[in-house]
Amino acid sequence: MTQLKNRQLLETFFRAHTRVDYKKGETIVRPQDEPSGVFFLDSGFVKAYHITKYGEENLLLIRGAGNIFPLIWAFTGEHREVSYEAMQKTVLWRASRNDYLDFLKKNPEVMQVVHDMTVEAYRLNSERVMTLSYRTARERIVSFLLNHAKRFGIENAEGGVTIHAPLTQSDIASSVNATRETTSREINSLKKKGLIHIEGHKIMLIDTKILSDLLG
Repeated sequence: MTQLKNRQLLETFFRAHTRVDYKKGETIVRPQDEPSGVFFLDSGFVKAYHITKYGEENLLLIRGAGNIFPLIWAFTGEHREVSYEAMQKTVLWRASRNDYLDFLKKNPEVMQVVHDMTVEAYRLNSERVMTLSYRTARERIVSFLLNHAKRFGIENAEGGVTIHAPLTQSDIASSVNATRETTSREINSLKKKGLIHIEGHKIMLIDTKILSDLLG
């Protein structure tokens, strides 16, 4: 109960500041610019990515409602070469870095909430490293889908799980180090096998057990 109260306190702090709305595809933070503040994600999805030296997008992490970013910059002032982009219509609340740090100083009990977010981000990064350790593109894609089903999945009446983050095949390809062509081929293969179904940008995993078995 205390943790819930602390989270509500954190949300109340952000909602007393500036609301900012972004459309799908709009950039929130650019790597060459200092962030305009610390953001609380109210609704929608935001992806963090960086551009490789080859000019390719490398998806690092998807953040959903209730998350705060950029976490590292908020505490250290160090801005990495990472972009943040709205994946759909997104509502954020923005506070200045100084106001945010002052709030945490005056409310140290809220630090546990921020600590949990930081640990979760670390865990997700470790999960991605494990995904990239699979030898084949199919295994990496399946691992990606299963991980995001755990984070953003909602079970349906038929027993499947629908991922409610608006993923594109380009997002998947850039995260699992595969070409778009390879990703498209493997996604189509999974569809033909009846293991996944795609409607718009919503991906349904029809049988997570069989998909898990593909990872050995």
